Amino acid sequence: MTLSQVERRTILGQSIPDSAGEGEGSTKLAKLLVEGSYAEILQSSTAKAIFGADLDSGASIQASDAPSPFAGDFSASDIGPFVTSLVKQYVERGPEGLLQIVVVGAACLNAFIQTNWTGPELRLDPAALLPKALAERWKESFISTTPLELPEDASKHEIGRREQMGRVYLGAKQSDERAELDRTLVRMMEVDGEEAYALVPRPLYLHLARLLLVDIPTTNDELLQQYDAAAPSAHWWAARTLSIQQSLLDYPTQTLLDQITDHFAKLRQHMPESPAQKILESSISADSEVQVVPDEEIGKISAKAEDTLIEEGAAGGSLDTAGEDGDNDAVPEDRSVDDDQWGPVSVANRELWARYLLELGVVYSQHKMPLDAKRHLSLAQAASGLQWKMTGAKGRRTRFQTFDVTQLVLLAKSAQRVDSEHNPIPEALELNDDTLLENIQFTDPSDELDRQEDLQTIDKCILLALCLNVQNENPAHGLTSEQMMPFVVRVLQHTGNWSVYTMGLLLRSRLESAKSRTVERATLQMQTLVDQITHPLPNTTEAGAAERLRYLPALSLPSQWELERELADMFMELGVVRSSLDIYERLQMWDEVISCYTLLGQKEVAERIVRREIELNPDRPKLWCVLGDLKCDPEHWRHAWEVSGQRYARAMRSLGAYHFGKNEYAASAECYEKAVSLNPLFEKSWYILGCAAMHIGNWQLAIKSFLHVVSIDENNGESWNNLATVYLRLGKDYQIRALHALREAIKFKHESWQVWSNFLHVSLGLGLLSQSIQAMGRVVDLRAAKDGAGCVDLDSLRSMIGMMSHGVAFQGLSSADAERKERKLTAQMEALLVGKIEARITNSASLWRVMADYWFWRRDFRHCLDNHIKAYRCVSQLPQVSYAPPVFNDAVDAAMTLLEVYENLGDKTQVIRVPTTDSGDQMLPDRDAATAAADLPERKTSAVEQPVCADWRRQSKMLLRGLIGKGKESFEGTPSYTRLTEALQELRKE
Repeated sequence: MTLSQVERRTILGQSIPDSAGEGEGSTKLAKLLVEGSYAEILQSSTAKAIFGADLDSGASIQASDAPSPFAGDFSASDIGPFVTSLVKQYVERGPEGLLQIVVVGAACLNAFIQTNWTGPELRLDPAALLPKALAERWKESFISTTPLELPEDASKHEIGRREQMGRVYLGAKQSDERAELDRTLVRMMEVDGEEAYALVPRPLYLHLARLLLVDIPTTNDELLQQYDAAAPSAHWWAARTLSIQQSLLDYPTQTLLDQITDHFAKLRQHMPESPAQKILESSISADSEVQVVPDEEIGKISAKAEDTLIEEGAAGGSLDTAGEDGDNDAVPEDRSVDDDQWGPVSVANRELWARYLLELGVVYSQHKMPLDAKRHLSLAQAASGLQWKMTGAKGRRTRFQTFDVTQLVLLAKSAQRVDSEHNPIPEALELNDDTLLENIQFTDPSDELDRQEDLQTIDKCILLALCLNVQNENPAHGLTSEQMMPFVVRVLQHTGNWSVYTMGLLLRSRLESAKSRTVERATLQMQTLVDQITHPLPNTTEAGAAERLRYLPALSLPSQWELERELADMFMELGVVRSSLDIYERLQMWDEVISCYTLLGQKEVAERIVRREIELNPDRPKLWCVLGDLKCDPEHWRHAWEVSGQRYARAMRSLGAYHFGKNEYAASAECYEKAVSLNPLFEKSWYILGCAAMHIGNWQLAIKSFLHVVSIDENNGESWNNLATVYLRLGKDYQIRALHALREAIKFKHESWQVWSNFLHVSLGLGLLSQSIQAMGRVVDLRAAKDGAGCVDLDSLRSMIGMMSHGVAFQGLSSADAERKERKLTAQMEALLVGKIEARITNSASLWRVMADYWFWRRDFRHCLDNHIKAYRCVSQLPQVSYAPPVFNDAVDAAMTLLEVYENLGDKTQVIRVPTTDSGDQMLPDRDAATAAADLPERKTSAVEQPVCADWRRQSKMLLRGLIGKGKESFEGTPSYTRLTEALQELRKE
């Protein structure tokens, strides 16, 4: 069964025609849901029947094992079984009843979001949905429930009016029973050992939404099949519910991610036909755990790898060759999802698919999986028909700028023309700077730049998601901000949906907070965004709940407390520590409180506050962990672990980090194993576990750990490198896997000479000479300026030259293939020796001798002799040669070696090309004739045969006399000195 029109409109937030009919059928309730009338839905007879609001003490519950709400010991944990018993009775009404249950569950979810994310304030107490006995027992009881009237001239940004208005604010004082209910419900939201935010207002709304949309449908297969058949949109609402639950937790969790993607996968079966279905189904295997090298491919890699060179100049260190078109580089071009294939799909179906793919992409982004997010955002862009490109245009940013600079600008166009909306939007503050312009002033403005049409709201959401993905994939520096800002500017170019515009302003504030001239506007804008949700002015015309929630699942808009945390963070950056501290303490964000007091030099105050909270809540493991972080006492982390019933993963992460810092790697590995068994999506835990396993020699655990890291984030080059190191420890059978892991590491750590060095040794061990040469060249590029000759691994270079000179590199090849490979390798080797090593390193005698061996094999005797001469000079020209015996002895050995080379090569002839004069006469023979020919490419050259060094005897005598003169005063009569004099006498006899 496909999604009905009512379900589609409900999910997309589109208006439902007035022909819905009378009464409280599913269509009527869906119409109220789209209009944002959540309180009316939750007070309807349908909701009362589902939650038992009209039950009295004399009513009987059909399920005998269901708890009675009228019992004095009825607790928060009994709400689930009680509501489940009522819902199962309601299911008997058939498809209409199931759809009504879904709408009521969606209303609970949206009521929770309205309370904690968007506002405006919802007056309905969720306890009022339950039977009257429970509603009275758990009712909200604030100090004041009536907003205070404020003067007409009250400042919209007056700080602290939340307390004056007495609304449902974070940390509001409740009755003891209601406070205990909320605490219990918050604890029930914990997943994989990750604690939910303690001050979540009205968690009962989310608990009821989860019961109706997630928990009850999965109680048995028959009931789940009924939901699939009658109300498949339940999967979409269930995924949204779980995504909101994830937003309450400190860190992403694998369990919730699996559940969310499972609901989206089941929902896909009910979606209309589109090109995206096959693509998503084919990519399921890519979401599984990374397999570094498939077993069946191991034998093929050696043959292929030798002909595969790594692109050194690829942008971002990627192994892939960049495409010719640089536009749209934030989302890779995907020919399988081009607009031509989406053409046959109707506009309505494309909109539905764009929303589906976008929300799934946001989920992956929420769980810190940028590659999966990018893939789904690319598909969403294709489904929507959005066309965009990042380009450059000449312009100026300051008032007094006298020259033009190329500015990044984003050009975007929706598939369909859009009439600009004039809905209420948040206040966008002006910059009002005496130097910076409000907007970039382009030198040659064009219609394409200045008059871009408004975009569809879904396209704006896609651009904002792409903007965040740029941040997730790149380090935090100015270049990343410059790449992100054009997305934000394009979204804010026109007004539109309240939440989308809010998200745009939020991203602009985050980017501007890092710059001195815009940080003031960023902070004030953040304060405005906080105020509009937490304490808006009464009786003002602002966007309603339906407008605010329509696109929220497709955005990464933070909750109220996260917004306030960001505001406090900005205050901290400005040095306003006390204001930040007030916000952190009110929000009970104890980690940040400790940071503030530490900055103020008052750690004892922080400890006193934490201990006070522990006295009030001794069973909260997070508080014990915070105390452990403050005192650096492992006993507090152990106590947090026990208090949580061995379910609080942070305690083991902190304890594992403590042991790792103390070099207690076995204990650290044990702690991290417990932590990742609870939450396997925590990338850093897997990484440190792998490092600890390497220290204790548990190679299989290390492999498992680093594979988990790269399955979460394929861009983690350090983990790929460590994985290769572990494979190498396991012996030669794992060298191929190590090579593959290092190739992946190089993609993301292209500037790390250590990774290139590892790649050099592995590829050389496998006989991949071409890649070995390339790797050594890259190491020289990265290290030569700082380390000089130390950047060249002489043993590896000697091995590479030996493989070529002894024919090992060409074994098993036909003569034609061997000749082709020899030409390729010699070209690479000579580029390495001449272009990289000789051009940078001149002070290593041993290096010159190794290179001389190569030129001897190539029968380039002039070059070989020249290298030996340079090797001798590296030693003979040292100041210590005249007084230090070790240095003098080395110089004597080098001189005798050079004499032997002179004798063996001096009389040999070598064909070289020499330049000719304009008249065609050859220039006089010279030892550097080949160099002269290279310097004068425009001149004619001719091949001639010349001696390598016709005057080698004279050259030999000169070097001996020079060295004898340097050592006469200090070394006359020594064996080394005698060797020199005897050699000189022998030359004189000839």
